[in-house]
Amino acid sequence: MAVEPPTGPLKVLLWTTGRSLSNAFLQCMTYVPDTIAWHEPYSQLGKFSNVVEGPAVSKTVQELVKTLGGASAVAKIESGYDASDKDYDWLKEQLESDLPDGKRMLFAKAHGAYIRRFSLFDKLPQGFRHTFLIRNPKATMMSKLKMSLKLQARSVKLPELPRDQFRIYEYLIELLKYLKAEGLESRPIIIDADDLLANPKEMLEAYCNEVGIPFTEDLLTWPAGDDVMTKMWMTPKQTILTFGVMGFAETTFACTGFKKKPVSTFDANKDDEFLKQFPPAALEKVKAILEKEMPFYEEMYRQRLTVTK
Repeated sequence: MAVEPPTGPLKVLLWTTGRSLSNAFLQCMTYVPDTIAWHEPYSQLGKFSNVVEGPAVSKTVQELVKTLGGASAVAKIESGYDASDKDYDWLKEQLESDLPDGKRMLFAKAHGAYIRRFSLFDKLPQGFRHTFLIRNPKATMMSKLKMSLKLQARSVKLPELPRDQFRIYEYLIELLKYLKAEGLESRPIIIDADDLLANPKEMLEAYCNEVGIPFTEDLLTWPAGDDVMTKMWMTPKQTILTFGVMGFAETTFACTGFKKKPVSTFDANKDDEFLKQFPPAALEKVKAILEKEMPFYEEMYRQRLTVTK
C-alpha cells in the first residue's frame, strides 16, 4: 500500500551494495525537484577522514589524494565537504538537521554492510524512510572483477581485503532486522536492480509511490556528465578529486537512464575467456563467497517490491 505524499520534508536512505546500479539510482533521485542528494555518506567519510576507522582501501585512496595535490587540491574543490577532520557524529548531525529553505527531500544512497562492519548502528539518523536496492551477487561479482582489471591497468594497487568485506548480504540482512527491531523503519522497501532494468517506469513509479516521492516520467532519464557529482552531490571533496582517476567516472556518468542490457554472471564451471584471466585459487575464493552470500540475497529477494505490467 502506497503512502501519502509527505506534507513536510522527506528524508530517504537507500541501502545498497557496490555494482548494483546505485549511482544511477542516485542520479535519478538527484533530479527530483528540490532535493539534496548524499553520495555514500558513511563509507566515503570513512575512506578520507583522519579521525575515524576506515575501510582497508583508506590508505590507498589517501595516498592518491596526496599525489593529486593533497590538501591544497582538496581546498580548490568548490562543492562537497572536506572529510579529513569529520567523524560519524558530525555526519549524523548533518543528516538529522533541518533541510535548507526551498528543499523538500534529502535522498542518500549508502553501503549498508558498512554499518555492520564498523558497528555504526548508533550513528544511524532519526526521521528517515529506509529502503534497499539489491542485485544478484553473481552479477555484482562479475562487475567487481571487471573493475579490478581496470584498476590494475591504471596501476591502482588495492590492499588485500578483510574477510568480512565480502559478507555483504549477511550484513544487509542484519541492518534490515535492526531497523525493524529498533522502530527506525516498520516497512522497508526492497527493490532489485534487474527488476528495475526490466521495467524501469513501473518499478520506479512503484518505489516512488511507496516512499512518498513525486513521480514523473522525466525521472527516467538524466543528463550525462559528472556535474551531478562535482556540483550537486554531498560527498567528500576528496571523493570528487579521486573518482575519475580511480576509473569509476567513465561508466557512472555516461549513464543517462535505466537501460536493459545483457548481464554476465559468475559461473566458475563455465568456459569463460574473461574468467581465465584470474588464477584458479582466486576463482575458488569467489565461488566460496557466493555460496555463502546467495541465501542472504535470496531472503531479501523474496521480500522485494514487485510490479505487474
